[in-house]
Amino acid sequence: MKFRIDQFWIDSDVVDHRLTAEIIGRQPEARVLVGKDWQSEARRLELDPDPFKRGKRIVRLTRHKGLFVKPCPGTKEYVCCNLEILHIGQGCPMDCRYCALQFYFNKPVMEVFVNQDEMMDELAGYLRDSEKSFHRICTGEFTDSLALNHLTNLSSRLIEFFEGQKRASLEIKTKTDSIEPLLDYRPKGNVVVSFSMNSEEVVKSEELRSASLERRLQASKLLENAGYRLGFHFDPIIPVGNWKDAYSRTISKIFDSVSPKSIAWISLGVLRFQPVLKEIVTSRFGPVVYFHEAFNPGLDGKSRLFVDRRIEVYRFMAGEICSRYPSARIYLCMESPEVWDRALGRKMANNDQLSQYLDEAFLERH
Repeated sequence: MKFRIDQFWIDSDVVDHRLTAEIIGRQPEARVLVGKDWQSEARRLELDPDPFKRGKRIVRLTRHKGLFVKPCPGTKEYVCCNLEILHIGQGCPMDCRYCALQFYFNKPVMEVFVNQDEMMDELAGYLRDSEKSFHRICTGEFTDSLALNHLTNLSSRLIEFFEGQKRASLEIKTKTDSIEPLLDYRPKGNVVVSFSMNSEEVVKSEELRSASLERRLQASKLLENAGYRLGFHFDPIIPVGNWKDAYSRTISKIFDSVSPKSIAWISLGVLRFQPVLKEIVTSRFGPVVYFHEAFNPGLDGKSRLFVDRRIEVYRFMAGEICSRYPSARIYLCMESPEVWDRALGRKMANNDQLSQYLDEAFLERH
């Protein structure tokens, strides 16, 4: 799947950049605005009834001036996996109704960083100089890893780079089936392509403009055949209606599609959100049923389902997964040690312990 881009907004200092020309050439029908021209367009966009919707067809080409490698923005109140983020851009052409990016950056347009050479140099130096025994790097925190790859061709460059890394893995996260460039490579075992998973009902009604569940599963099978390891992320789980049957069907489809041996990990996370997101979603889409469930403030300030309810969900999901793959490496995203213990029967006291648990998915293979 390739997302149509209507406009490119180009910062004046990257007009002559090599990657700028390449990206524009890959979508020649898009309108190109430079410097002050796009800034005027941006002011008009602010007056649009739904700037986020229109912004999903606009890409700003810019130079990232901060760090490219960052720690995952977890919170100290919950156990975090110590994932490290490779910051490749911001925003997404898909329109999941629950998505936190609707308020996270307060920018309706997507941003692509064209200074890839600087990013790769920083990444190489970071991994070379680090004293950590292993690094899990992911590109899909602030954008979908593959949604704009048809413009940037970044996945190919990253896969080639990680082929030579002994102490690092790359995770590519997506809700698309845009995997064709990845099939040209035979990975060395340290590249994981992860798919966001949900019930089919949630995919159809909430994950707008994303690949269907079947297309994601078909893509995962092609990647498995090409030698990639796979990840599946059930986050957010939205336990409304006949959710147990719905999620059970998705889990069965995963294991009917790929071999358990190809799965590096499966994560679980129940819907949670900053309270302001509810207002944004309501203004864009009208009332959304699951935002009106029984939530209470979490230790991180996010609205969370009551702990006993979350534990019920995790127990069910883990039970369904383990019925098909008893040794599955399941982890919870941003939960307390108490929830880990009560839901999964596993002691997970801190970030380092969870990080080691996930690093073992690679270290055990060497």
